[in-house]
Amino acid sequence: MRRFILIILGIFILFGCTNRTEKNYKPETGKTNPRKPMSWGHKQTIYVFADDNVWKYAESHLRKSLERYTFTNRNEQYFTVERAPLENLEQFYKFNNLIFFCDMQSNQKVSAFVKEKMGSQVEADIKENSVGMYPVENLWANDQYVLFLVGNNEENLLKFNILQSNKIFELFQEKLYDRIARQVYHSKVYPETQFNNLPWSMKIPKNYILYKKDLKNNFISYLARIRERSDRYVSVYYEKMPADSLNRDWIKQKRAELAWKYYEQDEFNEDTIQIKHYQLAAHKGWKLWGRWQNKKYMIGGAFQTFVFYHQPTSTAYLIDNSVYYPEGEKLKELIELEVISRTIEIKK
Repeated sequence: MRRFILIILGIFILFGCTNRTEKNYKPETGKTNPRKPMSWGHKQTIYVFADDNVWKYAESHLRKSLERYTFTNRNEQYFTVERAPLENLEQFYKFNNLIFFCDMQSNQKVSAFVKEKMGSQVEADIKENSVGMYPVENLWANDQYVLFLVGNNEENLLKFNILQSNKIFELFQEKLYDRIARQVYHSKVYPETQFNNLPWSMKIPKNYILYKKDLKNNFISYLARIRERSDRYVSVYYEKMPADSLNRDWIKQKRAELAWKYYEQDEFNEDTIQIKHYQLAAHKGWKLWGRWQNKKYMIGGAFQTFVFYHQPTSTAYLIDNSVYYPEGEKLKELIELEVISRTIEIKK
């Protein structure tokens, strides 16, 4: 069975590689301050400091935005929101993700605390613009993300929370991607020579081994298999296309064709997939994602497929990520695969 027969091959490849072929890659992520202690806690939990009346009206919109789901084999949340009491700030202020709400007209605990800490520049900004959002990295701890939401009164603060809900989610989502990228690239990556015969290159960590290679049909796939973690596949396919003819039907048909051929009859049901316009790094295109299944082996998992057209070379690219992990959640693994997929570079 393809999901279980590559362990020996993987060991052979890993031990067969010499240090000469290894190199480091440092992703462009948020800056860290090594002189500060590391933040702690669950990286997908966000602690919120807000006065009672602000929390009463802000909570539902905040949860709706930050606790949004993505569908793998089941619904998985990006984040969990927890309210934290200011009197216990000492227990929370070194956690990974924090949000502070501040009503400039209020002297309640949280608002008073934020007003005391913020500088004159922020105060002047609020007087001019009525509201403001101020993200700060590494405020009290290394790899920490703190967001201050400030309004000149309670009504404007609450409206601002609603209007900026998507932006708030995107900020914390990108920070999560940054953290996962740093974890992924603790491993060394394959050198550029690995892609000498290809029109593209990618920063693929060395713990991903070559799974399938069909250069005649422009397809290559890598697999990461580590005990107590998911099987993670990243593959790249490309084909010449005189003009951008990518659409929903092409994406579904091509992904179905490749998965059936190279992943031993993987398939998906159209009732369990979604498609939308998506930008992968600098490439604008499409994203298809959902659940895959394999009736031959009676297994299944989650996948995401990115498709874009590269105008300078008149080439369509399809990057496919899939996860097999019956025991656990798959969202973080899919993020890891997207982080790797974002590093694709098309050669001139």
